[in-house]
Amino acid sequence: MKVPSGWYAVLSAAELKPNKPLGQKRFGENLVFWRDQSGRPAVLKDLCPHRSVKLSGGQVCQNGNHIACPFHGFQFDSQGQCRHVPETGKEAPNLRVKTWQSAEKNGLIWLYVPKNEDDIGSEDSIPWFNELQEKKFCYSEFNESWNIHYSRCIENQLDYAHLPYLHRTSIGKTFDVQGKYDFLLDENSIKVVLKSGYFHFKFPNIWYLNISPTLKQMLAFVPVDDDTTVMYVRAYQAFVTLPLLEKLVGKVLAASNRVILNQDKAAVITHSPSSSLLASEEKLYPSDRGIAWFRKQFSEKAVEI
Repeated sequence: MKVPSGWYAVLSAAELKPNKPLGQKRFGENLVFWRDQSGRPAVLKDLCPHRSVKLSGGQVCQNGNHIACPFHGFQFDSQGQCRHVPETGKEAPNLRVKTWQSAEKNGLIWLYVPKNEDDIGSEDSIPWFNELQEKKFCYSEFNESWNIHYSRCIENQLDYAHLPYLHRTSIGKTFDVQGKYDFLLDENSIKVVLKSGYFHFKFPNIWYLNISPTLKQMLAFVPVDDDTTVMYVRAYQAFVTLPLLEKLVGKVLAASNRVILNQDKAAVITHSPSSSLLASEEKLYPSDRGIAWFRKQFSEKAVEI
């Protein structure tokens, strides 16, 4: 799979429980996630090099420092090295599993896609939005899977011209498609300032919508494979602080977001080809400036995984 290099939000931190391996496909590859002794995420290719069994069916052992294959009990550490072979009672220095550099930040698990074999990602470079750092905000979260390349999902959120048509019964009722909107962009991010609020995308896969001083949204577009995307959707709010009401408001916001996303999904999953990077015959208009920018930056940053 070909994607831009950088730190990708790939999982909600709440999904990764202590002492329990989690198998997930990301970037077209089956991966196993678990937490080590210190609680940090560890991520390996989900395949034992002994007999090609998924490691995610096994157990976390050695106080979280190893994962044991469910078939023969071979144990691997977070660096992919085989640390124990039951039938010999020894390590196997020549037996290794592919590793992924990972981190946990802002309630998400991140994976780093390097530019080359020697590239190591600094956790300080993990992208985020300063507006969401304020302690006054709490958030509700859900995720859903779409059968389309993740580039199409991102471009949908950069496309404001569809609002008064596709969302004419919801958020697009009063949107002026002929309005003049400001684009602020560089090689890693684009911000589009609307008449009320703005949206902001940061490479490689997170998007933010500023609705009001007390209501904001964040989406992470997670590449599963060339034809599947998982979207993590968060609604941040600061107008209700009582715990019980927070949960209720979170459910209401999630329900509202699902309605809007379902309207998007009905159109987006019909795109052909699945990846927008293959859509060479599309004729873009001025409102598609953000999409043109995204495609250019994607192509320039892309590496083969």
